[in-house]
Amino acid sequence: MNNIAIEPLVFNVKNLTCTRPLLWSQAATESRAARLYVCIIAAIIHSIFWLQLAFCSSIRLRSLQWIYAYLVTDLLLLFRFFFLYVIGTRSFECEPSQFSLLFICIIQATIDNYLNIIEIYIILALNVCRYVQIAYNKDVYRLYTKQLILAHLIVYLLPLFILAIQFPLGWAILVKSVDESCDVRYSSIYTQMMNVIFAFVLPIILNILVLYISARRVRLATTLQRIQHHVSAREKYNRSLVIQFLLFYTFWLMLWSPNVIIYQVTSTITEGTNIVRLINFTEIALDPFIIGALDVRFWQAWKNVWAHVKRSRLCNQHNQRQIQPTDGHVNTISLRTPRQQT
Repeated sequence: MNNIAIEPLVFNVKNLTCTRPLLWSQAATESRAARLYVCIIAAIIHSIFWLQLAFCSSIRLRSLQWIYAYLVTDLLLLFRFFFLYVIGTRSFECEPSQFSLLFICIIQATIDNYLNIIEIYIILALNVCRYVQIAYNKDVYRLYTKQLILAHLIVYLLPLFILAIQFPLGWAILVKSVDESCDVRYSSIYTQMMNVIFAFVLPIILNILVLYISARRVRLATTLQRIQHHVSAREKYNRSLVIQFLLFYTFWLMLWSPNVIIYQVTSTITEGTNIVRLINFTEIALDPFIIGALDVRFWQAWKNVWAHVKRSRLCNQHNQRQIQPTDGHVNTISLRTPRQQT
C-alpha cells in the first residue's frame, strides 16, 4: 500500500537529520491527557466487569454473545489508545522502517473508525435476535447456530472490506504529518457520503425499523390479550425488552454518534474533535453499565456479588466480636472456701 503521504519536518543537530515521525508534539500529548484519564478509569471498570465471569455462571451464556462481542470491541479501542499513547510519547526513533510507520499509521487512522462501525452493526444483530425471540418465541442462539456464525463473519468482515478497498481504488489516502496524528483523507465528497451512509445512516435506520416492528408486534399482541382480559407474562416481558432497548439505544446513540460523524467529515484535529473523542471514550467507560441494563441477568449477578460481599463483611465482623482478648490475669490464683455442711 503506497497511499501514505508524510509531510517532512527536519530537526537538525550537528548536521544530523532526525524527523522522529512517530513522536507526538507537546500540544498533541496534552490534548490527549483527559482521554488518558478516562481510558484508565474505563480499563478498571471493564476489568471488573470481565472478572465477574469467573464467579457468575449465570452470565456465561450463549445468548449473551452479542453483548460480549460489543464489549470486546471496547477493549480493543482501549488497547489501541494505550498502544498509540506509548508510541506517541516514548518513540524517539529517528527513521523508523516504512513497514512500522505504515502499520502504526493504519492503526491510528482506521482502526477506531472500523471498531465503532462494527459496534453499531453488533447492536443491530442483537436487535434482530431479540425481534425473532419476541415475534416467534424461538431460542435463536440454540436453533440458528450456523446463521449466527455467518452473521458474526458479515459484521466483522464486511466493514473491513469496505474500508480497506477504498485505498487501492484511490478513494482514500493516509496522511501523516510529523509530530501529529495519521488521518484518512478522501478523494471526493461522494466517498465521504458513502461512508456516512454505511457507517451511520444505514445501521441507524435498520435499528429503528427493527425496534418499530418489535414494538408494533408487542402492542398488537398486548391489545389482543387485553380484549380477552388476559395479558400473559411473556408479553409483559417482551414489552419490557422493547422499552429497555429503546431507552438504551437513545442514550447510547447520543454518546456514540458524534465521533463517527466527525471522523467521516473532517480529518483535522481541533478542540471540537478532541471533545467528541473524549465523549466517545466516556461512552466506552460507561458501556458495561449501559450494556448490562439490556439483560436482567447482569443485574441479578451484580446483586448476588454485592450480597456475597456484604455477607462476607458481616461474617468477618461477627468472628472478630467472638474472638476477644481476656481481661483476667493469667497468674492469679482463685481460692474458694469450701461450703460447710450442716
